Amino acid sequence: MRSPWSRIVVVAAAVAVVAAANAYAAAASSTQARAGTRVVDMTYSCLSWRQHPFFFGMQVRLPPGGQDPAGPGMASLTTANDHAYQVVFRDVKNGLKIDKSVCRSSSSRVSLKPAGLARDQTVTRNFMGHIDGTCPTRAQRVLVHFRITMAGSTPEQALLAVRKDDAKRRPLAFFKWSPRKITDYLAGSCTVF
Repeated sequence: MRSPWSRIVVVAAAVAVVAAANAYAAAASSTQARAGTRVVDMTYSCLSWRQHPFFFGMQVRLPPGGQDPAGPGMASLTTANDHAYQVVFRDVKNGLKIDKSVCRSSSSRVSLKPAGLARDQTVTRNFMGHIDGTCPTRAQRVLVHFRITMAGSTPEQALLAVRKDDAKRRPLAFFKWSPRKITDYLAGSCTVF
């Protein structure tokens, strides 16, 4: 004669199998829904001139007819004294560019979280549209870590963290970017224009 406990174990096992099958099916469908996308996850160490702070410019995709000229969503970082972009991506085909004459690949670990930074603002197509600013740094280099989801070769969304590339690695800025919405988190020393 079977005990009531053996029936409970059999029922629990059956429930677990059904739950696992449902979870696998859900994972498979989300993978299929994201077919054609890839993630680019890179960290670079970029030169930063002491007399020249690092600049950032972020913009959502702006529609025609607004106060600002229409244009693609973009994110850019400038660490060099020539005001050229060292890291830039736009929501257009082949929209990711890295200036490898100033930035070198790095194995340093940089968290993609805003820890230690204050939330500054969120901009959308209907509010502000862009964020521009600067963060002073006395470090000779800054670490730039980004994780960009690409549809083909077009950036769709990204997380972007900037830290001083020195012994303390203090955070300077963190951005959640998409062509329709951008939120920034900044160190107290940073200035937004």
